[in-house]
Amino acid sequence: MTGVDPECVERVLNATKTKLPSWEQCRSGDDCELPLDPPRAPPILPYRALHRAEYGLLRGIQRTPGLLSPSLAVHYSLLPKVITPLLAIIVWFSSLPLGASLITFVCAADLVNTALKWAVQRPRPRWYSPSHESGLEVKAGNIAWEVDLSFPSAHTQFFAGLAFCAAALNGWSAVLPAAFGAFIGLTRNYLSMHWPSDTIAALGVGAVLGNLWGRVDPWRRLLEAGSPLLSLTAATAFTSGLLCLMVAVRQAVPPVQADIKTYWYANALAALPERARAETRSSAQRQLKPRNLKSKIPMLVTVWTTLAITGFYPMLLPTAAAEPSGPLLSRLLQVGVGLGGLGGIMLLKDWVKEILARRQLATDRMRGALKGLTYLAICSWCFLLSQRTHGALLAMGAHLLK
Repeated sequence: MTGVDPECVERVLNATKTKLPSWEQCRSGDDCELPLDPPRAPPILPYRALHRAEYGLLRGIQRTPGLLSPSLAVHYSLLPKVITPLLAIIVWFSSLPLGASLITFVCAADLVNTALKWAVQRPRPRWYSPSHESGLEVKAGNIAWEVDLSFPSAHTQFFAGLAFCAAALNGWSAVLPAAFGAFIGLTRNYLSMHWPSDTIAALGVGAVLGNLWGRVDPWRRLLEAGSPLLSLTAATAFTSGLLCLMVAVRQAVPPVQADIKTYWYANALAALPERARAETRSSAQRQLKPRNLKSKIPMLVTVWTTLAITGFYPMLLPTAAAEPSGPLLSRLLQVGVGLGGLGGIMLLKDWVKEILARRQLATDRMRGALKGLTYLAICSWCFLLSQRTHGALLAMGAHLLK
């Protein structure tokens, strides 16, 4: 395996005794327990002059008043429990074709963002240098925290790409999407989550990819073709291509060396208020995990499902191109039905997860399978079953009123 740290393999073997480490474990280094103390001599990091200049820009941005609340709102907006229902509401209230195309795009763009992060492997501003050298403030204490790599900014690319794609799909001007994406980037700089060049690059990537998707609109083309075979083939080929891109990057680029990763983590901890350090240090969720393929299962499943299902709409949902239809009250009912079903799926997932844990079956493979099945159910509900359920409820109501 090219680029795999032999010491990583040895430590995993010593820890497990009976089984070989997986490719994912050796490539990510996640199972190689790092020392909690930083190395005696800090490693030599590249592009020191560039980072010093960007620290100056970040200090200036952090002096901007009134950015804390919107910055925290943006920071938490990409949590699955937040962004999933918000995007689904577009499908249920505004337009199924618009919402499905946008959701497919942002999930595919997120996978591209991940490949770029793994290729560049840039540390976040708080990781790069000790806080007394960077001069950065830690806004909101230990609330804002990231475990993944820095370049380019996923939040900025997500929202900029979403805005540019929506503008292209609807024939709108690109001025507002550009301003919106720049503001999102500014909030990421304010929290010192990203370097200015991270957010500028993410704005550019989001603009290019969003415009390209919006002008071509592959989802709409598959809908118009109405061919199950074509949609299944296109979905499988496109999703496989994105997966191959990430795997190829992981195979080509060696993981971050253990001493550098330890130095990053030590700097990130030192930047926190004293009370927060012990809590963060003992939290498995707050360990740096710059290379994690399993976390991309939801995006891969969503991209495949949204594209694959389009060819079946002529048989299963002939009104797909016009959904949602009807007056405002009908659309609000559809939102209610949709959110109720979405909540039911999440409760079912938590119930299954609890059963697996109780029976000691919650292995990494089982957790990954559960995550994939959960998002398969979410997509099937959002793009097909919720519309049919809503239609059945309307028909039942009309029948009762007769």
